Amino acid sequence: MRRRRGVDLGPRVDLHCHSSASDGLHPAETVADMAARAGLSALAITDHDLPPVLGHGLKSVDGNEMRLIAAVELSTMHEDKELHLLAYFADGMPDDFAEWCRNRARWRARWYDACLDALGLDLDRADEEAREGRRTLTRLHLARALVDAGFCPNLRSAFHDHIGHSSQVIPPLNLSFLDALSVAVDAGAWTAWAHPPPKLAEQWAASFALAGLHALETHRPTKTGRNRLSAIALQHGLGITGGSDWHGWEKRKMGSFRVPARALHLTDKALGLL
Repeated sequence: MRRRRGVDLGPRVDLHCHSSASDGLHPAETVADMAARAGLSALAITDHDLPPVLGHGLKSVDGNEMRLIAAVELSTMHEDKELHLLAYFADGMPDDFAEWCRNRARWRARWYDACLDALGLDLDRADEEAREGRRTLTRLHLARALVDAGFCPNLRSAFHDHIGHSSQVIPPLNLSFLDALSVAVDAGAWTAWAHPPPKLAEQWAASFALAGLHALETHRPTKTGRNRLSAIALQHGLGITGGSDWHGWEKRKMGSFRVPARALHLTDKALGLL
């Protein structure tokens, strides 16, 4: 147990991070090892549209025991806005839902090729791993391809000028938030709207809650909007989740942001974090 000024903080967790299986820097095994050494009691590696590489269960590293929670971050659309849905499974991801996620990853490989076509670029197409649904290609992979080919001077330019969420050229995602939510809930997931903009949360949290959403991701490395989002969650009977959204490219280390499990209203019990 960790203590601060005599107060028992209890278990600390990170329910949102990424590995090189999607757009992170490090392999999932390395991410988990770093998290365990940092003293986290639970970790969810939420790669984009991909079932967990490491599965779930207890992991021990150098005497530090940590629980891996099976999870995924689904990329979706709602009213022309890209929204992300986190789906957690306390007892492991069901096989049929895992295969559904792999199909999403396979679709992302085709989407990547379609993006290159839309940009008029003759670059390397999606690799075999991506086509088979064993890793996910994202906007970051596309941006790096544009930079490596000399089409853009840097990643910022690639996102700003060509492939950002406001792009009118890149093909849109083909999965709606509400459809993804329905599939995840039917599979038994505990669901959370990832990094919701407070303004949009005020507009849509009520309807999402009625559709089966369980929580809002309120606790992130930046405290901007945290209290506002927590109030919205409480207003609509939703739980709260928290995570670093760590990819490994950041200066901060894995485990430098962690959330007290007992602060995650409803989620602590749903995922057995305490």
